[in-house]
Amino acid sequence: MRPSEVFLDSADLWHSGPEREGIRVLCSLLNSMRRLPLLELEPNNKSPLQTIGEEQTQNPYTELLVLRAHRDIVRFLVQLDDCRFASAGDDGIVVVWNAQTGEKLLELSGHTQKITAIITFPPLEACEEKNQLILTASADKTVIVWDCDTGRQVRKVSCFHSTVKCLTILQRLDVWLSGGSDLCVWNRRLDLLCKTSHLSDTGVSALIEIPKNCVVAAVGKELIIFKLVAPTEGSLEWNILEVKRLLDHQDNILSLVNVNDLSFVSGSHVGELIVWDVSDWTVQACERNFWTQLDTQQEIKLCQKPNDISIHHFTWDEENVFAAVGRGLYVYNLQMKRVIACQKTAHDSSVLHIARLPNRQLISCSEDGSVRIWELREKQQLAAEPLPTGFFNMWGFGRVNKQASQPVKKQQENTTPCSLELIGDLIGHSSSVEMFLHFEDHGLVTCSADHLIILWKNGERESGLRSLKLFQKLEENGDLYLTV
Repeated sequence: MRPSEVFLDSADLWHSGPEREGIRVLCSLLNSMRRLPLLELEPNNKSPLQTIGEEQTQNPYTELLVLRAHRDIVRFLVQLDDCRFASAGDDGIVVVWNAQTGEKLLELSGHTQKITAIITFPPLEACEEKNQLILTASADKTVIVWDCDTGRQVRKVSCFHSTVKCLTILQRLDVWLSGGSDLCVWNRRLDLLCKTSHLSDTGVSALIEIPKNCVVAAVGKELIIFKLVAPTEGSLEWNILEVKRLLDHQDNILSLVNVNDLSFVSGSHVGELIVWDVSDWTVQACERNFWTQLDTQQEIKLCQKPNDISIHHFTWDEENVFAAVGRGLYVYNLQMKRVIACQKTAHDSSVLHIARLPNRQLISCSEDGSVRIWELREKQQLAAEPLPTGFFNMWGFGRVNKQASQPVKKQQENTTPCSLELIGDLIGHSSSVEMFLHFEDHGLVTCSADHLIILWKNGERESGLRSLKLFQKLEENGDLYLTV
């Protein structure tokens, strides 16, 4: 039986005894199988798809559980707490899972078309019930508030004129915003407080909160700054005002994130990364040359279109912005204002989602169905040029040719000081991997266009937990005896 033909229902995971162990062994075996891509030679390109062999000593995810509940593409995952997550996609349902065991806890049905956005909705501090709530938006032009502890549909809004593509919570103001062809502001009871006029037929593609009660909305290739005005003694009504339009992008904006208290970053379809000042909305830095970044490795590259440079996703830390650009991964240093590491062909197809891990590690997933783990490492610097010495140097004969040293100096300036090294390759999905979640204690969760969710487990940790549980059971049954 080919690996692609093996699918396990969530019910299969709850067998006891040898059946359950057999399933775990099978999952481990499937995960150990690695595919090697076929290279198509291109003489003018120098960046191949990086591969890794069978021995992945730094990859902890050697066991997997395959979870089935969806009947169409699974596009969204959201973490509810330390041991639960929810999944949603094109079948219009939301499924709540146990991240530790893979058990399906709840199935929430209420939408009639695909789900287009999902976020957690923190409970009110004043409420006695602290149940976890989520908001879901759908192509059926509705938004629903769900109770993830009971599965109850709390409220539903059906007054939208277009599909809501993004949702965001402004917790400090205790309101939430929906972005479609217009931008709407709502309270917890789902009362409409105020809205903008019609912005665009294509709609708001991304929303973030910035200081001074402002939000940034990505609408086509424009960023629009809106200010929320809360009720005062003089006015009892909410209002939302357009403050400024930022027109520096040349094409549609696909990614928008806050990176720290001082900056936010946007990325476009044609590979423009712009760092903005969060207080005055001016451009702090801009990178438009991802495809021309130098790569000193003289290698052969998988077929890749030169214009495939759309920025699909961002993640960040205190120093860097990590960008999924086309099929590649780029690390942009905020202080140096330059790319310090890159893998131009990190995957066979476009990278859809990336996230940071501890210990300078990065996870990426792609349309090619793979999930890859990377480590950011510093390169060894070129040795300094030795000073000429000896008798002939006294008369200038040993002087280094200044013109000849120029290419070396230029190469040092343009070379990226760090590298992204592949340390893990997780092959389990048969179609595009849309996104993933990382749990510190329970592993990695991925969702895919193959309708599946895979829970990747740390094999060493799981083996230890099983051994501990076995010894505890033997001790309880009196079957464990100490002999001298």
